[in-house]
Formats: sequence, C-alpha cells, structure tokens
Amino acid sequence: MRSSTPSPAIAERFGRLFDALDTDRDEAVTWDDYQRLVDSYMSGYALEPDDRRAQAIHASYQMLWLELLRHGTRTGTRLDKDSFVTAMHLASEDRSRFNMTEGVAEAAFDLLDADDDGSISEAEYTAYAKVLGAAAENALARFTQLDTDGDGTISRREFVLSAREYLFGEDTDAPGGFVFGVI
Repeated sequence: MRSSTPSPAIAERFGRLFDALDTDRDEAVTWDDYQRLVDSYMSGYALEPDDRRAQAIHASYQMLWLELLRHGTRTGTRLDKDSFVTAMHLASEDRSRFNMTEGVAEAAFDLLDADDDGSISEAEYTAYAKVLGAAAENALARFTQLDTDGDGTISRREFVLSAREYLFGEDTDAPGGFVFGVI
C-alpha cells in the first residue's frame, strides 16, 4: 500500500506549490485558483476558448483538480495546505485513472511550443515565464537546467521528465515545477 506521507523534500516542494497556487491567500486551494492559472495562460498567449491548446490546458488542469479532490477530501471543494500536499503526493503516484504528470506536462508543452516545431526554444520558454510573472534571469537558469542534452532547446521528453522529477525526486529545487504552476 502507498504511503500517504510524502518525503520531507516532496512535502516541502508541494507546500511551495500550494503557496504559489493560493493566489487569493485564503489558505486553501480551490478550482478558482487553478482557473486563475488557466486564465493567465489564456491571456498571456492570447488564446481563444476554442483554441485546441486552450482546451487542452483547461482540461488537463481540471482533471488534475478532480484527482486532487478525490485524494484530498471526501467532501467540499477546498484543500488546506496539509490536504493539498497529501493529495498531490497520492495523485502523482496513482495510475488508476488520469496520469496527471504526463497529462498536464503534455498540454503545457503544446502551449509553450508556439511554433509547433516539437521543442521549446529559449524565447518560447522566456515568454512562458513572463506569462507566469517570473523574472527573466530565473527563467534562463531553469531553461538551462531543463535542456539536459545542451542542444539549446527543451524536447518533449526533457519537459515531461522534468515534471516527473518535480513530483518524485528528492531535489527540492527541481526545475519541473513550472508545469504545475510554480516557476
């Protein structure tokens, strides 16, 4: 049976994710917090609601949210920090339904790959960081970390693996958290 208690490194990481997502500072994460993240993508990339990338990003975060609720609470639609950390841990390890690691990462990759060439350039990544309100120098440092083969672009494989490392690795500064809303 899976442990509902994440390692200290993962608990710290998911706690930081909670803090980033709780944009209204009400000490809970709700769908409204995720919707604000989706809305940031929509406005930052000037996407219309019927754009396939907009629909994919919305659907993947909505499915993630439903999985978090399934693992975090039996009633209600709010997760406090402890419930969120536990739910993120359990949902990231649960393969019985939606593979949130890859679902969200794949939708985010398609959004960032603006020219549809199958990779994320430094300019595309920097544009993404700007949408999320991150400083350019932080974005460039993370870009370099994510470009593990040093070819000057982030491949789909590198991108998805970074999300996995964020969810399962012990490195508290794993760069893949941007997939889930942290940069």
